[in-house]
Amino acid sequence: MCFKNVTGTQLRVLVWVGFVVGCIAKFVTGSLFVYNVYQDDIKQTFNFSQKDMEIQPSLLNLGLGVGFLPGMLYDKYGPTVTSIAGLFVSVGSYMLLWSTTRYVDFYKTAGGLVGVYFMICGLGSVFTYMVALNTNVINFSDKHRGKIVGGLNCFFAGSPSVFSVIYYHLVQKTNQHAESFASFMAFFAVLFAIVDIICALFLRVYNKTDEVYTVDPSEIINEHQSKDETPMKNMPRHDSQNESDCCAPSNLIPVEPKSLKEILVDLDFYLLTGMFSCASSVGLIYLNNLTVISKSVHLDYHDQDFVLIIPITNAILSISIGLASDYFQEKIQRMVIIFLTCFLYVGLSVLAMFLGDNYAALCIATALCGMGTGIIWSLSPTVMSEMFHISNLGRNWGIALLCAALVGMAGQYSFGALYDEKKPENELFCYGLHCVSGGLGICVGLAVAAVIFGIVLILHRKFRISRLKAQKS
Repeated sequence: MCFKNVTGTQLRVLVWVGFVVGCIAKFVTGSLFVYNVYQDDIKQTFNFSQKDMEIQPSLLNLGLGVGFLPGMLYDKYGPTVTSIAGLFVSVGSYMLLWSTTRYVDFYKTAGGLVGVYFMICGLGSVFTYMVALNTNVINFSDKHRGKIVGGLNCFFAGSPSVFSVIYYHLVQKTNQHAESFASFMAFFAVLFAIVDIICALFLRVYNKTDEVYTVDPSEIINEHQSKDETPMKNMPRHDSQNESDCCAPSNLIPVEPKSLKEILVDLDFYLLTGMFSCASSVGLIYLNNLTVISKSVHLDYHDQDFVLIIPITNAILSISIGLASDYFQEKIQRMVIIFLTCFLYVGLSVLAMFLGDNYAALCIATALCGMGTGIIWSLSPTVMSEMFHISNLGRNWGIALLCAALVGMAGQYSFGALYDEKKPENELFCYGLHCVSGGLGICVGLAVAAVIFGIVLILHRKFRISRLKAQKS
């Protein structure tokens, strides 16, 4: 379906309306990252072990990682169908979680099933996530891509602080853990129902002329390419004097749409995905276990402060790095910024591992986590579209999310297993920095792995540029 005779001004209004709706959708999907504020209610309601507690956010993130399925659905059918699918999956999954508190005795021995419900929750959220991200990335010019993705991620990153305040001040009921958890799940079910309906009604893909289309994005991209627009248009503009610099963008590496088979044999894709997966996993493991760490070192009375640090710093860095990366894109690759950010994860992991029982040190580590998360989640999808073309962004970014989810799942399960080893027998909680030092050691290893992936990626692309320049000369 398409609408004819739409003026340029009207088209710009429609595009910006889509951006506002995208920000609202991103804000709601950010609710995935407030698991740490209600995990104690789950643990005390069902008496789960820490391994069970680690599996649940891991599967929640795995659901988000199966984003290549909603991504492929979006690439084929567009935002409306994807939003409607997300509506049914999200609302259904949150109602299943709500229902667990009505059958506590059954679910006490079925922690894995609760984890599956969380996985479906994550999958439902990624429908909304993909609709908000992909639609706006396509609708806006590539020269504004950093700002657009950063702006969207600002709402995605900042929303957990709002949901945390709502939970602590409006939902949580002292010594009524089951009711607090149930009320929060019902709240999210209603919220996702509203936002997915809004997305289905208002999010559309528009081409750059006076016509408005509601077809899938690949048709618009293919239409532009058929008019002799070369793939180089999708590369960042640069100063040719910087081509020899490893940190400066280069148009010598061609950017063309790739089939799934071509993507799966592309070394750069694996290196970028590996760097993002390891770094983001550190952020998720730390975020999901923040209240576990604070409780272990007897700082849990500061939880209402701790859970606000990451989303606030995350939101500030998301919009800031989006603006900065667009402004400096002719001087330094966004990919290099992501690489440098990996050192933040090394720092926060080491700091928490050795000084996590100190309030100031834990605050600094938490702030570093928020900063790193804001940067890599804002820039990684942008880099993905620049390195491997905007077409099939949903599929390519979805694969990266899946890999990150699998790495994070292994890391979180290991964190829980190491915690349970240190916990006294027949006790629900473990106290002391030694309880979480093993899990934080895993974070150190993942952060170092991210740095290694980044070094290899930069060197490999520098080698490709040198080889192409030699062939050209």
